[in-house]
Amino acid sequence: MSHTHAQNPDPRTQAIVRELGILHECAAKDHQVGEPGLYSRMMVIVDGNIPSEGDGENCYLTPVAAPRSGQGWYTLTTADGAARPAEISLDEAKLSQQDSEVTTLLDAYEWITDQGLGVAAQSIQVILISNIGPCTGCKARLQIFHSDLLAAAQQAGSKVPITVESVYDTPEASRDRTRGNKIPTTYGYPAAVSTPYAISGRQGAYWVYRLQ
Repeated sequence: MSHTHAQNPDPRTQAIVRELGILHECAAKDHQVGEPGLYSRMMVIVDGNIPSEGDGENCYLTPVAAPRSGQGWYTLTTADGAARPAEISLDEAKLSQQDSEVTTLLDAYEWITDQGLGVAAQSIQVILISNIGPCTGCKARLQIFHSDLLAAAQQAGSKVPITVESVYDTPEASRDRTRGNKIPTTYGYPAAVSTPYAISGRQGAYWVYRLQ
């Protein structure tokens, strides 16, 4: 990951780095042999308002979701949930159905549709922040989430632009792994962009991938 100097980071960058630190602390607590599980949360920035813990009126920060906590609409395995895309095998969906992103996406979707679309006048930026980039199954879930948001905005008559991004700070933009019975998956996005920062003398970089 190439690091360049980026002084005086904007509040969004500071918030992302803050949340990445929190997620890595969570992962470190249950670190076992191999890599820790994937923790995630979503930051919903409305009209430039960047959320902190407990915000829920004009912007929102979902609770930290732990590995194996996923349930509901985005599992891609339930008959009354989102349909599983053809490119995601049933085995892949089952292996990842409890990933932390599953519950995080639903939490963010419910706040945006219940409240966010009603208060947004200029823009909604949704950022999935995780200590490891999303697996193949969760990348598909994030894409469905994006489509769900656009459909909900259209139904509500909202014309504010909605962007969805994935942010994480692994050494590589993506990594190929196997899960369960040697089912291949890719964590992170090969096309993610390295985004450097410098905060209080601390330098680093994280990956950003914006969904289309």
